[in-house]
Amino acid sequence: MDNINDEDLLQKIKDACENLASAKTVMDYPKEALPLGTWVRSHRLDRLGVVTDAFYGELDVNNQKIIIYTVLLFPKMQWAVPGDMQNTEYHMSNEYEYEVTAFLMINPVNLKSLTKQLGGLVL
Repeated sequence: MDNINDEDLLQKIKDACENLASAKTVMDYPKEALPLGTWVRSHRLDRLGVVTDAFYGELDVNNQKIIIYTVLLFPKMQWAVPGDMQNTEYHMSNEYEYEVTAFLMINPVNLKSLTKQLGGLVL
């Protein structure tokens, strides 16, 4: 990717995170949800990422609220060939709670620090 596309991508991520941060309060966050910054793997997209938000979606067959996570997914890299990257894009995705595997044995990511590294955004 060139610098123009990098800057455009970072601006879009910044805008998305700012919208999420301003629209939600701590009281809106589901009490059963994974902590912010938890490492997860998206089953649907087969990518590693971190939880940036959570909210209640529709009801399941047992009339229980389904938690939907907003996840920042990292670029998927092919490590078999040095320097080769299959997909070099970050991706924000909403994933149902049953579509992610959480890695609870790893400390959560500090989202403020992460977003600063991605282009100076402070949540």
